[in-house]
Amino acid sequence: MTATSFRPRELTSEASLNHVVLGPAGGIGGIGVEGWLAEDACSLNALYTLATGRGLRGLRRDHLADDLAAAVASPDAEAARSAAGVLHTFGMRLGALIATLRDPATADRQGTTSYHRAFLARWTTVGGIWLAGGLLAGRCGPLVLEGVEAAAALAPGIGPVAVPSRPELAPLIGAARHASTDSGEETAVVADLGHTRIKTAVAERHGRTLRRLHRVRARPTPRRPDGDGVEAAVGAALAQAVRDAAGSTSDRVRVVVSVASFVRDGLPADDGQGIYGHLTERAPALRRRIRSATGVSADLRYLHDGTAAAAAAGAADSATITAGTWLGAGFLPEGGPPLLTVPHHLSIAWADDTDTSPTTLR
Repeated sequence: MTATSFRPRELTSEASLNHVVLGPAGGIGGIGVEGWLAEDACSLNALYTLATGRGLRGLRRDHLADDLAAAVASPDAEAARSAAGVLHTFGMRLGALIATLRDPATADRQGTTSYHRAFLARWTTVGGIWLAGGLLAGRCGPLVLEGVEAAAALAPGIGPVAVPSRPELAPLIGAARHASTDSGEETAVVADLGHTRIKTAVAERHGRTLRRLHRVRARPTPRRPDGDGVEAAVGAALAQAVRDAAGSTSDRVRVVVSVASFVRDGLPADDGQGIYGHLTERAPALRRRIRSATGVSADLRYLHDGTAAAAAAGAADSATITAGTWLGAGFLPEGGPPLLTVPHHLSIAWADDTDTSPTTLR
């Protein structure tokens, strides 16, 4: 590949943050991660190891942000301080990653191909960086951001960093922004196929405005990570969402899917880097499965989850880092195709069998 083949909205497996080596900023404030791979410092497993190493107990890997947020609010003052300190340190690690990406020397030092160098160089030109993903949910986000800001005070050049509202839903909201911008009204399905959970929702738009997300559901990722298991789990989740979206007269529903996979030729890339590559050869079977379960035809469109999150969180010419099971990246360059407008207050309502409390995106 050449540098000119790098397209911020069409990322490939070379556009990964997980193998970035943290530079000198990894040594600031005594955090001691200089020379570490980003995945070893800033992933879910890294945060879990950091938290248990600080004496926090009873944490669940698949609900880590929830449990840390609960610990921060605990009446046990020592546990609350430990949890807050863990999230602050995690934020400093993310700050060290951002400082490394912002260093103009990183692209030449770590870029292995012209495409990879172009991807790394892109981080030196973006106007700002957003942090999203499940590890920043709830009370965690502000504390992680405080850690990033502390790193920025010691390692100038990080630039503006922010956390959007509902960072854990950023890929879902971003998928909804990519729904049709045709005139009139439409009800579509949006989904976020993550490493830990599969989330779905019904998105309603009026003209070019996203009005609300409702019937939000979450279920675990497939127990069987083989092709049959992935097809069955994704098919069941999307079929339920299509039933949620389809009216009595609907025979076709648009489905926009954020997927924890790079996307090639409109489908999850079967590059061996995640379970959703199995959907590449099973796309027709998946559509048939949804049709058989619902009587409705689904028009499926896939988006890389980092690209989707960037659409939810970012401003023009910004970049987004998602912190979840692994690190993800996405860009929102100027001059891209039009996206649905998100109102200042977007209603987000969970399905009754998941969470009956409606929330508002601010």
